[in-house]
Amino acid sequence: MLVVSAPILRATDLRGGVVGLAGPRAGVGVALLEVKPNKTFRLVRQTVTAPDGKYYFNNVHPGQYVLRIGGIDYPLEVGERQMQDIPVIAPPRH
Repeated sequence: MLVVSAPILRATDLRGGVVGLAGPRAGVGVALLEVKPNKTFRLVRQTVTAPDGKYYFNNVHPGQYVLRIGGIDYPLEVGERQMQDIPVIAPPRH
């Protein structure tokens, strides 16, 4: 009898907030892009921050990603956790 086991890759929920010098930033575009092995990007999901500056992505699988906040890229690695917080301090608007 041959038993083959593979690691179970659990997904996580990502949440965070976008904050500027004047406080939470509402209506900011947030995109989650997966970094592929050939260093290209694949759009996984996108959303807009709520009135309190918060965003939320559920069921994100472990891997390497880029979080694009209003045109600014933040590299991140998603691990096997129940919930990950990714807060972002936005640069001032000019």
